[in-house]
Amino acid sequence: MALNSASTSMSLSWAQELATSGYNPVTQGPDSLSLSISPALTGSNPANVLYTETRTLSASGSYTYDFNNGSLSTLLGQALTMTRVFSIAISCSSGTIVYQPGATNGLEWFLGGTSPTITIPAGAGFLFSTPTHQVVSGTDKTITVSSAAGATYKIAIIGGQ
Repeated sequence: MALNSASTSMSLSWAQELATSGYNPVTQGPDSLSLSISPALTGSNPANVLYTETRTLSASGSYTYDFNNGSLSTLLGQALTMTRVFSIAISCSSGTIVYQPGATNGLEWFLGGTSPTITIPAGAGFLFSTPTHQVVSGTDKTITVSSAAGATYKIAIIGGQ
């Protein structure tokens, strides 16, 4: 199995106007900010695996993803043992979810500690992507997604093994 392509993109665009008495309005835009990242698919530390799923959590439910123990598998049924991660995307379709490093061997990655969380309500999502990988090891390898009242979400992770 080979990952044939991998990229993430984000875009924000806007136009704004300020009414000024007796003068034409002051406008800014249209303007935008965008970012597109495509990690290397070859070389010494390539992005070469993808994990994705849709999951429903019950009230007070949680799921811990362990990237380094072979418990996750690709859509083709192949076990994954990631040694690096490049991107994570989560979208919540119902309820509210909370993303955080796992309680044991938490992968802090971009959060900068074991206790920060990201709350994602229904209809919202979160994407973090970097062209250089974050190392996954025996002590930095888990994330947890939880929900107080129950939720359904999708998650996708671009990694390497």
